[in-house]
Amino acid sequence: MSFRPVMDGTVPVVIACRRLDSRLCTAELIRMTATTAASETGQARISHDLAAQLRDDAELLGLDGRTEIVKAALALLHRRASEERMARSIDEFYGDDDPPLPVGVRLAPATGRTDVTT
Repeated sequence: MSFRPVMDGTVPVVIACRRLDSRLCTAELIRMTATTAASETGQARISHDLAAQLRDDAELLGLDGRTEIVKAALALLHRRASEERMARSIDEFYGDDDPPLPVGVRLAPATGRTDVTT
C-alpha cells in the first residue's frame, strides 16, 4: 500500500492507495471528505453491481466520471423531494376538501374520473 498527498480545496488530504482486487472487495468506496467555503463533499459505499450499472448509465447519458454521476443523482433526489414538499403543502392547505381541478379539466359525469376538454 502506498500513500499520496492530495489537495482538496485548501485542505491537505492523504489517501491510501492500493490496487483494487474485486475478489477481496464487496463494494466500491467513493470517498469525498472535505468541506470548503464553496462546496461540500460526502462519501458513499456502493456494491460492485450498482457501480457497474452507474457506469453504464453514465455512458448512456453522456456523463463523464463519478462526480457528474453523483451530481445528477443528487439533482434528481432534490427534484423528487421538492415535488413531495409541494404535494404535502397542497394537502395541508386544502385539508379534507378536494383541491380544484386545473383549468380545462372537468369530472366525467358517469365515472367520476377527470377528463381533459379541448
